[in-house]
Amino acid sequence: MLRDIIRSKELEVKELMRKRPLSTLKDDITVLDEPVSFQAALGGGKVSLICEYKRASPSMGRISERGLEEMMEVYRDLADAVSIVTDGKYFKGSQDLLARATDYGKPLLMKDFLVDEYQIYQARASGASSVLLITGIFPDLESGIQKCRELSMEPLVECHTSLDVFRALEAGAEIIGVNNRDLETFEVDLERTHALAPLIPDELILVSESGVRGPEDAEILAGYGADALLIGTAPMSAQNPRELLEEILDAVSQCRERRRRYTGDEFFEQFA
Repeated sequence: MLRDIIRSKELEVKELMRKRPLSTLKDDITVLDEPVSFQAALGGGKVSLICEYKRASPSMGRISERGLEEMMEVYRDLADAVSIVTDGKYFKGSQDLLARATDYGKPLLMKDFLVDEYQIYQARASGASSVLLITGIFPDLESGIQKCRELSMEPLVECHTSLDVFRALEAGAEIIGVNNRDLETFEVDLERTHALAPLIPDELILVSESGVRGPEDAEILAGYGADALLIGTAPMSAQNPRELLEEILDAVSQCRERRRRYTGDEFFEQFA
């Protein structure tokens, strides 16, 4: 499935570049205001929430029929930042959803499978504050991070293994995500955050992605050292999303004991 998604995305981006050339995106960006800071919204001594608008996924099919406006009203009150899934073929998302979400004044993450620098410009032109760069999928991680910063964005760099973390640190990532979901099998294991959190220096932001079904899972991940939690399926499918997020916030508000993490030098010494 992952290989199919990447092949499909590469073809999609080529077609987008034909219809809307990069030069047009660059012109569009010049008249936009600076995006709300994604990085500043996270951490700060508490466990932050990045709440996601995701209508479907390959593993679950259709997740929710809730409209963007309904969920953004909840996220505006309770989330520190919002992730908008923009892939259309597999997740039923769109760039239009991202652009509409800018009306709510929250820092926005464009969540997609980025395979080309063009998509970074596309995100900025749609009002994003950040993009997801997946280690091992985006072709040049260091270049992608620098391009984001040139466009006043700070990317979330997603990792799945200790080698991914090494690559992310070497590329200069400052917000590192640990995805608890295996992209090949779609299985979720919260212990992935447990295993990789100690490798991420304290001064960086650790985002634990996927697998939070309720306050118990959120409390576990906060105890593992997560600075922020990316939560999508649970609020989208909950009978009362606001109540669920309030319970999650209450669960993590008292849980801020972080596991010791390596300093950057200590981590790199392991590979010397």
